[in-house]
Amino acid sequence: MNTSPLKNLWLLLVLLSAVLFVSGADKKKSALKEMFVTVKPAISDKPIVNPGKGWVAYGKAENQPKGVLALSSLGYTRFQWGEIEPEEGVYHWEIIDNAIKSWSDAGKQFAFGVMCASTHSRSFWVTPKWVFDAGAKYDSFELKDIKLSTTGNPGTKLVPVFDDPVFLTKLKIFVQAMAARYDGHPNVAFIDIRSYGNWGEGHMYPFGKPDISAEKFKEHIQIHRDAFKKTLLQLPTGKHAEFLPVQDWAVSIGVGLRRDGICGNSDGSEVSICGGKMPAVFEFYGSYEMMKGLGWWDGKKDKEGRGFRLADCVETGKPTYCDLSRGGTSGLTMLKEDSALVAKLTNRLGYHLVISEVKYPGSIQAGKSAKIWIDWLNKGVANIFIPSRVSFALISKEGKVVGICDAAASNPVQWQPGQLTKIQDQLTFKKITPGDYILAVGIRQPNDGMKPSIKLGIELKTNDGWYEIGPITVTGKKKSNKNL
Repeated sequence: MNTSPLKNLWLLLVLLSAVLFVSGADKKKSALKEMFVTVKPAISDKPIVNPGKGWVAYGKAENQPKGVLALSSLGYTRFQWGEIEPEEGVYHWEIIDNAIKSWSDAGKQFAFGVMCASTHSRSFWVTPKWVFDAGAKYDSFELKDIKLSTTGNPGTKLVPVFDDPVFLTKLKIFVQAMAARYDGHPNVAFIDIRSYGNWGEGHMYPFGKPDISAEKFKEHIQIHRDAFKKTLLQLPTGKHAEFLPVQDWAVSIGVGLRRDGICGNSDGSEVSICGGKMPAVFEFYGSYEMMKGLGWWDGKKDKEGRGFRLADCVETGKPTYCDLSRGGTSGLTMLKEDSALVAKLTNRLGYHLVISEVKYPGSIQAGKSAKIWIDWLNKGVANIFIPSRVSFALISKEGKVVGICDAAASNPVQWQPGQLTKIQDQLTFKKITPGDYILAVGIRQPNDGMKPSIKLGIELKTNDGWYEIGPITVTGKKKSNKNL
């Protein structure tokens, strides 16, 4: 059948219009795709030292080998009440202050505890003599036949009656004075509650004396909790069945737990109740060399059931901090002989934050909010417990930060270990000159200012703590059509 040329022309126009429509739709879809940029950063396996988590070295910062100091996040020391307050009301705070300054000068925080009894002390008066002169009661204990150096030094040891009312009254005054000086101190990460038991560990080994009641143990804790409103408190704990409810209670009122005895008589399970609530702290039973020699380090059990692998303890107890064989030369030996384990646990301890994907607009308007999507993953064993916030930055071609906005929908404290957290947030940069920039992200502590201090486990270019995501264009405000 013949068709007229006019009809053929009409069919041709219809076909051409359809092709142009499809082509235009494809271009529109392509343009929409180009409006958003997707970045998937590579995950880094490099050990990262971050605030509020990690390895702990004991003593002064200047006495640490270079490698140990570089890897440590925190310094730590146990003091004796008798050396801090040798006379009633006469405080030698300079002993603690000098230790804080030592670590502060090295760019690290410090933590400490004050003991009332210690079988390692060369002085009988670990609790000051004037406390007993005032009427507090005490016993003594002769330490001998020592099988392990971790038990203490031979000799006669002081054992306070830890629930004596005079003792508790004097202790409360001391703790209040300590809080007046150190509560909220920016360079103090935490303070141990070490007022009860040998080494302040909440037990009476090897004194052979009966424990105080659970209620009196709670009184020791409450004295500290009442005094310290800002600085984190950590309670040394163990397997004493009567004290288990006390430990639960302590966590409920904002006190973290620590276990001294890891890899020896503990697998860290005693502090697992902290999970997601408060930080947990580990201290080894003894030095790396000692536990290695006994086979404990490799999980070989002795006849008393002691001996646990550190990696297993970390997965069980989920600590935020762990001592690096006390630091010093022993810490360096551990670092050299077990470097792979140390590197792995450096990131596993506490929090370890990475970005798995970012989707953001390639162009935004100055002063107007735009959506951004970030997938966060916490690859550590614990939450982040220090105050922190996610922020975005615009970086100029010259490498200068020209604008910062906080990510209102992102709350790092809520990011659970091992869980992917998908966040839809907002980019809102006010008073920004239109132009081409680099979009960056960072996690800041309250006093960080323009430079984020919390590092991420990703392979992206950094600029003063900011992780560069990619290029972004800022346009000017659109003109109004009112007069058209």
